[in-house]
Amino acid sequence: MKAVFDKNSGRLVNLVNKKTDWQIQRRGYLSRSFRLGVPVPGRRDNCVYGERQPSCKVEISNDNKKIVFTWNKLMSDCDKELDIKFVGIVELTDAGLQFTAKVVNNSPYTVETVYWPYLGDINVPKTQNILNWMCFEYGGGLEKGPIFPYFRNHIGYYGVDYPIQTYKTQFSHFGLLGNDNEGMYVGYNDTTDEHLVNFTFELKPGYEYSDNTQDGTVPQTDSIGGKPVHIEYSCVHFAYVNPKESETLKPIILQPYVGDWQKGADNYKTWRKTWARSLPCPDWAKKVHSWQQFHINSSEDYPRCSYKDLVQYAKECAKYGVKAIQLTGWNLGGQDRGNPSHDIDPRLGTWDDLKNAIAESKKIGVNIILFSKYTWADESQPWFKNELIKYAAKDPYGNYYKHSGYRYQTAVQLADINTRRLIPLCPLSAEWRDIANNEFKKAIELGAAGMLYDECLHHGPCFYCFDPNHGHHVPADVYSGDILLENGFRKITQQMNPEYLFAGESIRDLQFRSYNISYFRIGSNHVPMHRYVAPEANMMIAVIGYNDRHPINQALLYRYIISYEPRNFKGHLDEFPLTMEYGKKVDALREKYSDFLWDGEFVNTVGAKVKVKNEAKVFYSVFINHKTEKKAIVVANPSYDQPISIEVELGNKKGRFLIASPEVPETKESNGKIEIPALSAVVLMEK
Repeated sequence: MKAVFDKNSGRLVNLVNKKTDWQIQRRGYLSRSFRLGVPVPGRRDNCVYGERQPSCKVEISNDNKKIVFTWNKLMSDCDKELDIKFVGIVELTDAGLQFTAKVVNNSPYTVETVYWPYLGDINVPKTQNILNWMCFEYGGGLEKGPIFPYFRNHIGYYGVDYPIQTYKTQFSHFGLLGNDNEGMYVGYNDTTDEHLVNFTFELKPGYEYSDNTQDGTVPQTDSIGGKPVHIEYSCVHFAYVNPKESETLKPIILQPYVGDWQKGADNYKTWRKTWARSLPCPDWAKKVHSWQQFHINSSEDYPRCSYKDLVQYAKECAKYGVKAIQLTGWNLGGQDRGNPSHDIDPRLGTWDDLKNAIAESKKIGVNIILFSKYTWADESQPWFKNELIKYAAKDPYGNYYKHSGYRYQTAVQLADINTRRLIPLCPLSAEWRDIANNEFKKAIELGAAGMLYDECLHHGPCFYCFDPNHGHHVPADVYSGDILLENGFRKITQQMNPEYLFAGESIRDLQFRSYNISYFRIGSNHVPMHRYVAPEANMMIAVIGYNDRHPINQALLYRYIISYEPRNFKGHLDEFPLTMEYGKKVDALREKYSDFLWDGEFVNTVGAKVKVKNEAKVFYSVFINHKTEKKAIVVANPSYDQPISIEVELGNKKGRFLIASPEVPETKESNGKIEIPALSAVVLMEK
């Protein structure tokens, strides 16, 4: 990497991947320095641009690996001098080019946002005339945001001057700017969630051809209509530095790489190892196993069975070898009603009925996991109106945020007429956490094996809480309160049940410090980016179809636990025998060859190639057996009606394999050439 800065303005005038000569930041006259958002009376949209300031002070370290730029007394857009000091620090580290900064605010105004680093002219690599932003969000699949030659606008056209894309650091603290041949890793090295950061792109002056108000093509000339064509890229820190405060920003890392997205993600995997930790976990959850999710009651009052009858569902699970039931809607009012209450519902039976059913289920080898939720309060409930409203997260105007809620079953609620609205509660409030702890203890005392915390991954429309009565900085990023809530729950389990299982819905990567399992739904073209960067983590996917072989094959490909959910988790396992039969075979195969398929390291497609005749679609993945360092390649045919012929190679050489499949688990030798029937999978283990 080569990075060139202008010593007078601090602008990053040139950034190059030296291995490929990709001019990431190309034209110096379009380069940027830093930018602050500092609202003043009568002008909320008031910015400070670093390149428009008088010359800055520059200090270079003795080893020439660190530059410190310092600006004092900044001039803003509205020609108003502000008593703000900005210190931008750029350092060449083993991880890449590191950007940190410090803001000292002696002005009477709040510095809301800091753009740092800030590139003014993102260029397209010569190796491939395509540029994407790659990251993962809900479910951990690879997401691609098109940057060039097509650009999608994320914000309403009416709200911005230029097409813009923003990517929050909510799920993962990194993204990749590139294509299949090369790219640039951008990492946000922070484990506190103290500040939200948005990775942001702006296309200037706009589209050449627009498909509609939100999408269009990037002009492929240096100028159009007499204006320069360029894409700006910035890391926007929502720092909220109030008057008389100072704030140090957490590091942003830029690191070019050569290869596909996996090469770029390796940078994140390296940083991730510095904070990942192992957690206590029951033995049954460490092994190959499956779950059922069962919805016992909804917010529209439709009890499907009593607490006592739950044992019959457990017996059905035992028949199929399913080890856990996620019991949804067990608490007062049913699913998504009465939150955050974790009292039992008398319509379903007594507290003892549920406790005994949990104990009886455990005796036959089925663990009950209680669906739980601490993110919201149900706005319709007196508890919220009389007490919990004090702990609702507030916006800058003093109003509480509101989530639209979820609709269940009756025509009236499906029409969104009587939907129960959900109010995000502030986890930074110690008083609210005390209430949550008491609700959590209720579930623990029932003797369940664990909880699945639904929607632990987000706070709806709320990112910052501005309530001055919650005991936090005003404002504060509510995501920084998640670990406080989780640590409180963990402390309770240490005293009451040290092996209590913590599962959560599509947990943010940092939450793997607290949760044993992440549960989510995936699509048919899922690419497992989160699984790749967290190969040791336990993840679970829903299977809902009546012959759902492709999602089950995805579970095999990507080491996902299967959660069986007939009739959108309202039915019995007996309802879909084809799905159950195939799922059992896949889990038996994983157990038989667990050194590869469960205890081995998932490396996605690294180290193997799968050739397919006639350009048929195929999915494959690679596992490394760390006892032998040999590889296993799982190959799945997603076609519903056509077989495919494949040839597997290890690197660039032919291999000799032992092959097995869910239908034929005993191995036989193979040269890597094989035909796979429709909706089937094979495992090829290196000899």
